[in-house]
Amino acid sequence: MKNFTTKIMALGLTAILLTGAVTACKTTKSGGAAEMNSQTKIEQTVGGWKVPESTEVTEELKKYYQAACSKYDGTGSGHEPVALLATQVVNGTNYCFYCVSTGRSSSGPLSPVIAYVNVKPSGEADFIKTDRDILPGSGEQVPGGWENAEDYKITDEVKKIIEKASATLTGATYEPVAYIGSQVVSGKNHYILCKMTPSVKELNGAVSYVFVTVYENLEGKCEITNTTDYKLGI
Repeated sequence: MKNFTTKIMALGLTAILLTGAVTACKTTKSGGAAEMNSQTKIEQTVGGWKVPESTEVTEELKKYYQAACSKYDGTGSGHEPVALLATQVVNGTNYCFYCVSTGRSSSGPLSPVIAYVNVKPSGEADFIKTDRDILPGSGEQVPGGWENAEDYKITDEVKKIIEKASATLTGATYEPVAYIGSQVVSGKNHYILCKMTPSVKELNGAVSYVFVTVYENLEGKCEITNTTDYKLGI
């Protein structure tokens, strides 16, 4: 009888251990599924916009832009691409350009735009859209207001303005891409399109674009007074 009771207790203990093992296996599988879903989400980001290291607009890209503009009167035809901001692989490739006006008014240069063009695998180019009114108060030519830049190029002077303004900042670095415009105040405001790169290790490579407003006082001291994110997308 004693031996029989001992066997029953042993069988019961074995059953408990087996149940725990099955539960542990289920937990492990569930954790694996969660990890798989996380990886799937990461993979789903493929096909998004990619910011290139160089913003150079090649002759081939200029031809695509011109071919796209030639199909639509007044859509981007009065501008030329001067900086490649981003690309997106879709049915062919989408391109995002910073473009300056090829014309002038009596009050000075016309406003720049950000333009999107799709190039199909066949090489056919189509215009998608333009983002206008980039400069604050665009179209409002008033005394003391913002004025479009005579030259979009990033000079040594513009680089120094950004360097001085961001010298004490932490968390991100700013690389000027295009000088958009200025405003005379007690000193001067500068409006500059910049690449922003987070300095946090976990966010390395997450480059984005921001419009940066820098105030330069009469003594030449510079500070960033405002930043506005530019969201890439159609």
